[in-house]
Amino acid sequence: MMKFSAVLVLLLSACASDGADGTNGANGSNGTNGTNGSNGAAGTNGTNGTNGTNGTPYADPGVYTLMNQVAGNQVGTFLRGENGNLTRDNEYATGGTGTAAGIGSQGAIAWDAASQRFFAVNPGDNTISMLQIDKEGVLTKLASVASGGTKPISIAVHGDAVYVLNYGNVANAAVNGNITGFKITGDALVAIPNSTQALSGTGDVHPTDIVFTPDGKFIVVAERFGNTAQHLGKLDVYAVTNGVAAAGTFVVSAGNEPFAIDFSPEGYMLVAEVGNEMADGSSVSSYSIGATGALTPITSALNTHQGAACWITSVGGFAYIANTATSTITGINVSTTGAVTLMQPTTGMTVASGTMPTDLAVSRDRGYLYSLAAGSHTINIYSINSDGSLTTMPALAGLPAGTSGLAAR
Repeated sequence: MMKFSAVLVLLLSACASDGADGTNGANGSNGTNGTNGSNGAAGTNGTNGTNGTNGTPYADPGVYTLMNQVAGNQVGTFLRGENGNLTRDNEYATGGTGTAAGIGSQGAIAWDAASQRFFAVNPGDNTISMLQIDKEGVLTKLASVASGGTKPISIAVHGDAVYVLNYGNVANAAVNGNITGFKITGDALVAIPNSTQALSGTGDVHPTDIVFTPDGKFIVVAERFGNTAQHLGKLDVYAVTNGVAAAGTFVVSAGNEPFAIDFSPEGYMLVAEVGNEMADGSSVSSYSIGATGALTPITSALNTHQGAACWITSVGGFAYIANTATSTITGINVSTTGAVTLMQPTTGMTVASGTMPTDLAVSRDRGYLYSLAAGSHTINIYSINSDGSLTTMPALAGLPAGTSGLAAR
């Protein structure tokens, strides 16, 4: 026992002394990795993506027209195959009535890709309609309202503004055609205060088309007989501010009896002109539009050598005109500066059409041209080639008399 105590005292004395520190020992080896932790909880779902452009996530592409029947106006729908051919799909009531006779205008039905909606005129009961399309291709009437005038014949949409061209009442000495505006408010069309504006005269100026300029700053109306003394028509220009159209300015057109209007990709205005009403007297003109709405002709009254050039549609660097009197389609080359030339300079005939072609529409991929023919009651179909020439395809027959207007999506 004595010996153990002495040793313990000696060890304690050594720990308390100020002796020099010993050298550091070598680092030990790394420990082994720990096991993986368990997975965390699932994250929340992300927000839904936006719809694709031009309605691509919706129903198969199609072509649409107005049945325009007295018992009830309907939008007739036709599905488009990959080869451009059409098959009959369905008919959907607009809530208004038609006339069972040709309306004699461009733009009786309009398609707005941004809202996925159609807008249609009902000339039989002086109303206009708005219809929604769903992803299955079914059309549902959202609204049908008074057009603000007599005999609505053409309709145009830009953003949340919709304007209709009312021909007026030809039974009266004062026909009083006008334009009237509406705002899209949810699923309703609400009349825009102070938007109703007169045409160039109170008589029968024979209006035929209403369009917005691509930027939405102006509305343009074509009048066939706005200047009867010179057998020239007029182009009416209305400035639009916050959806409200101001009083119009009225410009004598470059060619006789302007009928239909469309725009090139660069924003130049293209106008199909009935002409002097001879079998070879029709023409086409192009214009630039100034910041104040002033129209400056670029190509004036280019003769197309065809008769009753009444409808026009623009397709990139080309445009096509339906010649009702001569039952042909005229192809137009449109330059980047707005100048126009005929694809066939001698005859102006690009292809034969159905009897009395009227309204025109182009598929959203710009591969096919569709022409409504009032005489043969058909929708004629053409493949658009890379040089703008047209290849005739089988037509769709059996449309009722009075069918008017044409739109494609």
